[in-house]
Amino acid sequence: MRRGTLTLLFLIILLAAGAAYTVFWPNAASQKGGKPLYGINNPFTFHEGLDLQGGVRVLLNPKPGQNPTDDEMATARNLIEQRVNKGLSVNEPIVRTQTTLDGQKSIVVELPGYNSGNQQADVESLLRTGQLEIWNTGTTPLQNGATLNPSDFAADNNGSIKPLFTGNDLDPNSLGVQQNSQTSQYVIAFGMRGDAVGRLSTYTSQNVGKYMTITLDKKVISSAVINSQLPGNGVIEGNFTVDDANQLVQLLKIGALPISFDIASESTVGATLGQDSIYKSLIAGAIGLGIVMLFMLLYYRLPGFLADVALILYSLLTLAVFKMIGVTMSLAGIAGFVLSIGMAVDANVLIFERVKEELREGRLLASAIDIGWKRAWPSIRDSNISTMITCAVLYIFGTNFGATIIVGFATTLFLGVVISMFTAITVTRTFLNLLVPTGVVNHPALFGLPGNATPKAALARRNGTV
Repeated sequence: MRRGTLTLLFLIILLAAGAAYTVFWPNAASQKGGKPLYGINNPFTFHEGLDLQGGVRVLLNPKPGQNPTDDEMATARNLIEQRVNKGLSVNEPIVRTQTTLDGQKSIVVELPGYNSGNQQADVESLLRTGQLEIWNTGTTPLQNGATLNPSDFAADNNGSIKPLFTGNDLDPNSLGVQQNSQTSQYVIAFGMRGDAVGRLSTYTSQNVGKYMTITLDKKVISSAVINSQLPGNGVIEGNFTVDDANQLVQLLKIGALPISFDIASESTVGATLGQDSIYKSLIAGAIGLGIVMLFMLLYYRLPGFLADVALILYSLLTLAVFKMIGVTMSLAGIAGFVLSIGMAVDANVLIFERVKEELREGRLLASAIDIGWKRAWPSIRDSNISTMITCAVLYIFGTNFGATIIVGFATTLFLGVVISMFTAITVTRTFLNLLVPTGVVNHPALFGLPGNATPKAALARRNGTV
């Protein structure tokens, strides 16, 4: 047996065991009581996409008249993602920017597993620009919910239409929900930061008896008279429920959107449909894998059996990688994985045909494996690289133009092709090398060859002795 073959075999067995553990050992969250099985927890889980798990998909377009830059869209995307993570309790949300072929910029929000009776309000909360402003409205109190027109109070703002303070002046760490002990109303405590601390103290000391109005996206949320000097902090009073107050605090902590958006489309996928899709996809994958394995076994006999073992290992390794790096599985992603199974066996076919050619020429098995693999390698390399380039192009196209289906397909197919190259180069070749000392080359039927295709018979034919 060749030097290093047993070492490679041992490493392959370790990889197979690790992959099987990653794929099949249950996560603690899936167990009764949330306890790990036998005290051993598998930290990895499959991340199901919107079409499998169910949930909500929302397309957000900038309001007419706006022409946001790429930087503004990226900032808005990050802020919306933070709002989703902190406010909607959705696992693995997908928030990304996209640009259509006609140049329309938008943001796609996918919320897998999201199911709420207050869906519309929650989605609309993501769109709130969240621009908090504090105005001097003089002796004029404004009703909560009223729209403030800054030009009406320009004279009271020293001739400026700018607000006294904005949300950028607030200290995020000071924001919190409190309850007034006398009225039992919920209020929002805030504090200023930087030079805004001194400016608030100075302003309130000079304007006792006047109204200070707080607006959110120009809608009044509080308009209260200044009773005394504020030492750099205060409270926002309004008719808040505890949920409203907490939502507003999160909004202020995250920051204001640089762009205002409209909901261009909103769709809901039921969890039942998603589970049915998973079931049918598993059946399709099992049928595809079974047919490929049966073909390899019938046509290539013993090498085909070894290829089937390598194919099973390939499937385990691929699913383990998907789990470990957090690939979001969608129907298109599963299609890419099933297709990669066929791509994985393609390399084995090339190697086996080359090896059979060398055996027909009378070479010993060890030599046939080496020469056959070397001759098959350029074809394997070029075909797989061309597929990976295609996957990269599809991924870039899907990312830039919002084609989520294409992104999932390209991701799983690319990873599958990379792993299939490893199994063809390392696993299948190692398995073939294990056959060298067994003498099976003297039984050509095990390789799908005619009975007179042994090395001795081939050499005799070449020398003209038979």
